Amino acid sequence: MLADKMLFWDGTDYNNSRKVLVIPNITNSMNIEKDSFVDVIYNQIIAISNHGNYYWHIILPKPVKKLNIPNVTQHILPYSGDMIKMRTYPPDLNKLLTTLDYDVIYSHLPDWPQVGRYKNQFGTKIIGYCHWWEMSSCNAEDRKNKWRWLPIELLGVSQMDVCFLNTIDQKNRVLKEAAEIFNQRFVDELNEKLIVWNLGVDSTKIIKLPIEKEKIIVFNHRAAAYKGYPSFIKLMAEYRETRQDFKVWVPQLEGVSEYGWVDNSKVEKSEYYKKLQSCSVGIQMRQSNYGWSIAATDCMMNGTPVIFQDSECFHEIHPTGMFFKYKRELFTLLDKLLDDYDFRYNMSVDAIHRSIELSSNDDIMIKILNEQLSK
Repeated sequence: MLADKMLFWDGTDYNNSRKVLVIPNITNSMNIEKDSFVDVIYNQIIAISNHGNYYWHIILPKPVKKLNIPNVTQHILPYSGDMIKMRTYPPDLNKLLTTLDYDVIYSHLPDWPQVGRYKNQFGTKIIGYCHWWEMSSCNAEDRKNKWRWLPIELLGVSQMDVCFLNTIDQKNRVLKEAAEIFNQRFVDELNEKLIVWNLGVDSTKIIKLPIEKEKIIVFNHRAAAYKGYPSFIKLMAEYRETRQDFKVWVPQLEGVSEYGWVDNSKVEKSEYYKKLQSCSVGIQMRQSNYGWSIAATDCMMNGTPVIFQDSECFHEIHPTGMFFKYKRELFTLLDKLLDDYDFRYNMSVDAIHRSIELSSNDDIMIKILNEQLSK
């Protein structure tokens, strides 16, 4: 299987590549082409090809069309894409791993603490990337998750050379909770291993100038509690009591909304960007995992200003952006954005300018990832 694929791509002989074993983080196996991990690893594979000669072995529960590229082999193993079960019941990799040749491990699941057993030599490096931390604020003990998995995640990170995560705020919160479980030496070592990777924006997808807007407020995140959707829709219902000349678009809301003024029509990615451009404003509610928000930067790069519920991690996305602590502040900003053309236009231009600044993030971090994978 490997020999058939290790041919030439752009003149590159992948038999002499640095070979990377990728342990994934799949949370949307029902629609795996839209899984966020798939987008992340695809973008990183393409970007890092300008820095080094790599071949990627990726473990997946089902084939992914997007990853049908010459320097990738997809190894299909049946395992759950459920957000909880995936973290606690890894597939049996041992038989597969005895057949693979790899130089470095790139694990997107520190939740699999046996990652150190996957080394094929004592000196095999393990580079990590954590998409989700089971802190007390998010995905902690509930009816489905009987016990918080954070101690196991931290044990996984302890076996890594470095582990990337997405905000300074998130790192500080992880370290604070780690100190409640482990001794100071462990926490100090964890602090050295955790590297913040503020996500970037694709410069080729940033529009140059905002277009004419419609009176649409967009919530382009998952319509879930950890994304703040229940609080958001409650605020919108209250805002409708004072004015009714706007609609709310929630493209990831399933089923039929209880409100006639909520549009949850779904469109293809290119149309999604076009529709975002016509929205007056996006709302970013506080998230319980204190991570990065691609939904927010999707708005910004399409010239749609974002109002953030005040949270330290969101100041990393847009330090001079619009923030609210109280609903009266939110409603005042919404009135200005819906009614005042000049204010809305200026905030739209500001969002585009901040997107341009963010577009350098990934270039910087890809160089760091290349340094780690190539050693």
